[in-house]
Amino acid sequence: MKTRFLKSEHEVGEVYSYYFQMPDGFVWEAGQYLNYTLSGLSPSSSERLFTIASAPHEKILRVTTIAGSSDFKKKLRELKSGDKVEIDQLGGDFVWQDDGRQKLYLAGGIGVTPFRSIVLDRYHKKLKNESILMYAGRPDHRPFLADFEDVEASDDTFIKLDYPEIRITLEEISIVVPDYKDRTIYIAGPQPFVEGLGDALFEDDIPRAQIKYDWFDGYHHDL
Repeated sequence: MKTRFLKSEHEVGEVYSYYFQMPDGFVWEAGQYLNYTLSGLSPSSSERLFTIASAPHEKILRVTTIAGSSDFKKKLRELKSGDKVEIDQLGGDFVWQDDGRQKLYLAGGIGVTPFRSIVLDRYHKKLKNESILMYAGRPDHRPFLADFEDVEASDDTFIKLDYPEIRITLEEISIVVPDYKDRTIYIAGPQPFVEGLGDALFEDDIPRAQIKYDWFDGYHHDL
């Protein structure tokens, strides 16, 4: 499926958003990902998976990522409005799970992208978020603060807790979210962040089925 590049936008520090046209009839769930293929690159470096950072009602496909030196990232920055890009492999189960549990979202840096989509999607649908977001990362890797604060001001079931340059630990989780064992837990960020917290929670007797994972390849553990 083809889409067209529309524009780029600086978010914060090293983080940029890239906007693409949403093809007619394209449907996705908040929290899912897409594969993007850029022309003019070798097969080994021409494609990459990104979570869709926009919510479905925004009617646009938004990629939010950290600027890098890879051939793919360089080509992404060079895109001109109207350039065609191939998208496919829509997927992912890192979506709202209607299981009767409140949610705990653990975000590391750019791993916050699926949470933006999920939180704004529920807010738009006038559904309670029933969630706590613990958001860690370097200040220059933490976009969307204003979006979450807007929702927090209007939805008393959504709480954002900030951890700039502070590591989220199981001990901290147990202090600020005492009922964490009763929640469905979503973890997204660099692989060491996701695996470290996931293992700690599992060892704390939380069933694997109660934890959802979305790790972002190619990013360092800077938390």
